[in-house]
Amino acid sequence: MSLRTLSKLYNKRVLLLTHSGCDVDSLGSAAALHFSLHGKALTTIGVPERINTGAKALAEKLSIPYTLNPSFSGFDAAVCLDFNELEMLGGLKGDFLAFKGEKFLIDHHSKNKNTLSGNTPPIASLKNSGVSEKAVSATEVVYGLLKASKLRVPQKALVCIACGIITDSSSFLVADHETFSIMSEIMRKAKMPYREIVSLFRAELDISQKIAALKAARRCRVFKSGESLIAVSDVGAFEADAAATLVRIGADVAFCGDADAGKIRVSGRANSNWVAKHGIDLAKDVFGRLPSFFPGTGGGHPGAAGFNGTANEIGPVLLKCAELVHQFNTARSGVLSQMKEYP
Repeated sequence: MSLRTLSKLYNKRVLLLTHSGCDVDSLGSAAALHFSLHGKALTTIGVPERINTGAKALAEKLSIPYTLNPSFSGFDAAVCLDFNELEMLGGLKGDFLAFKGEKFLIDHHSKNKNTLSGNTPPIASLKNSGVSEKAVSATEVVYGLLKASKLRVPQKALVCIACGIITDSSSFLVADHETFSIMSEIMRKAKMPYREIVSLFRAELDISQKIAALKAARRCRVFKSGESLIAVSDVGAFEADAAATLVRIGADVAFCGDADAGKIRVSGRANSNWVAKHGIDLAKDVFGRLPSFFPGTGGGHPGAAGFNGTANEIGPVLLKCAELVHQFNTARSGVLSQMKEYP
């Protein structure tokens, strides 16, 4: 991690950028910086395109200010939080590329050929990149930078960091001793019970999300690859929630997507025990390979990842995701077999 402290942001007007479809970890990272840099820098939280239900609930309950699709005008620096690919900026991609100020990256995702960090634009230098692939959340990386900068971290910032850790670790199912150590330290300082922290980003599913989940189940196609069950479904919205629902009701891994006017979105979710047992990484082994077949970019985590690209239909893309999982299983087991669809 080349970015060691946050001193480069002091006395500057800073745009803190989440990714499109802002989640709790991305918003929590931005909010933790916003509250902790008060008096050191003038910060604004910018959210491209949309914010998810959990992040919206957190923003409302903690009074976190954010601007949808902000202008880059008037800022000295922009900080990308919890993402490392341009496509995750959605409609703000062009504005970000044209931005003349300093560009920073704070992230925990796996690197690939499309990663923002590097010695060429859009991130000017590795010195402006704080990346730890070992961290389960971006808020963990932010917390490390705040501590290294010897900044006072207010309670709101601590709680935001805790929320990011909880959500991105799937409530600690993918955590190690470092994560528990950091969480223990944060809760001790924040003086807030775990149940109260969780309640900040928990929100009742609205009717649109419920419909998306039910449609995903109704339209679901199920494939068997070895001993693994792969589910795919075409949904019109809330792809990540729909995929998570399919995993909760029995799939080992699920892919849900939508095609609209030539643009596609796919979300993949996997059972954490299945991921650990098989050693698969959805970001690398599925979505990292998908651009060889469909134009676009993908990334994320071993058990939760996504893809944005172009195609006229979502069906072939979802089937290719299932095939890539099957290919991984076959290569791992060394046993040639066919992927079977259940009627």
